[in-house]
Amino acid sequence: MTTQEPSSREDEYFLRMDAQKIDKMRADLDKTRGEESRQKRKETHWMKCPKCGADLSEVNYQNVMIDTCNECKGIWLDHGELELLAKGEAKFSKRLLNRVFG
Repeated sequence: MTTQEPSSREDEYFLRMDAQKIDKMRADLDKTRGEESRQKRKETHWMKCPKCGADLSEVNYQNVMIDTCNECKGIWLDHGELELLAKGEAKFSKRLLNRVFG
């Protein structure tokens, strides 16, 4: 019985296949790490005031949930909430400030 040694083309093929597997494993690991990092940042900063770091509370105004800080009295709006408020009544700013700070 004779054994054949792999040709250089076979070696190249298996090296290329191994490199592709390693690249895929790296990409999957990077994706997993990125998702874990994003989730950890969200857990750390969720409903925290960007200015002072205190907890935020939500105030419902014209069916828009506005985040307010109990410490520094900051008001924080999520994406699109300012536009929703602007579409509401013209006197929203005075009533809003009275409701939040009143």
